[in-house]
Amino acid sequence: MSWSGARGGLAIVLLAVAACGGVRDHERLGDEAYGQEDWSAALSQYRLVSGDHAGISAKTGAAALHAGELRQAAEAYSRLAGQDPTRAGEAAEGLENVARAAEREGNADVLRDVLAGLAAVAPERPTGRYALLLLAQPGMDSAEAAAVLPQALAAAPTSGSVDSLLTVYGRALEATTGCGQALLQYRAVLRRSRDSSVRAPAGRGVADCAYALGVRADSAGQPESAALWFAESARVDSASATGRRALLRYGAERLTQGDTLAAALAFQTVVSGGTADSMGQAAAARLGTLGTSSSAGDTVRTGVQ
Repeated sequence: MSWSGARGGLAIVLLAVAACGGVRDHERLGDEAYGQEDWSAALSQYRLVSGDHAGISAKTGAAALHAGELRQAAEAYSRLAGQDPTRAGEAAEGLENVARAAEREGNADVLRDVLAGLAAVAPERPTGRYALLLLAQPGMDSAEAAAVLPQALAAAPTSGSVDSLLTVYGRALEATTGCGQALLQYRAVLRRSRDSSVRAPAGRGVADCAYALGVRADSAGQPESAALWFAESARVDSASATGRRALLRYGAERLTQGDTLAAALAFQTVVSGGTADSMGQAAAARLGTLGTSSSAGDTVRTGVQ
């Protein structure tokens, strides 16, 4: 080997040794600062350590937690489990410590990070308490609410709070994935609860979703299914705007199927709510074509099936 080649190899070795020394030096200085409870200094030193070191991540998480740098602590503990799966339990415990600190501070952003980290590191751990805290924060979007509500439901302290959360879950699902799954939540509330303040929003959810599914079925050329959906929507409250609209569509579907009596009963129920609005006028016109009286005094409540 030539002298120039040997010099090059020696330089590489010296750089590697220096780099290893640097890692050890920063870690040692960080440990010293940590021992003196100078958390910020310790965190600064641990940050300077390059490479993928599970031990450094654990120390970084602890120092950041003590220093009040909660987001950095959450990130470090999440890294720890990926770097060394045998330390997943330690990482999860660290994340829960971060969650408790975030709860004390009311830091919703960090709670979101912790929930995501725990879902990846220790999905079997109960996180419903933190999900409930997140739901209490203003500004949560529907997609995030839909993601955390199953955990929150598992931690709901009372039957009444479960019912309220089911309605919120239904709304979140309705806004994100549509009415199919949302309707199941709304129906569950109506089965479970006798509290009118809880039932009312769930009932509105049923009416809106059933109507939307009826329109979809009608557009798909499924009149029988459409009629059933419109009937379910109207049953919740046939006097509401959604209920009257559903009755109009139900009557039209039944008329198409040749069931004139069911159609007339539906149209008459709409008329009984008044003919001042467009729905009442449309129902009166339909009754006129059937040769049936549309007097508002002839009140016939439908028993749509």
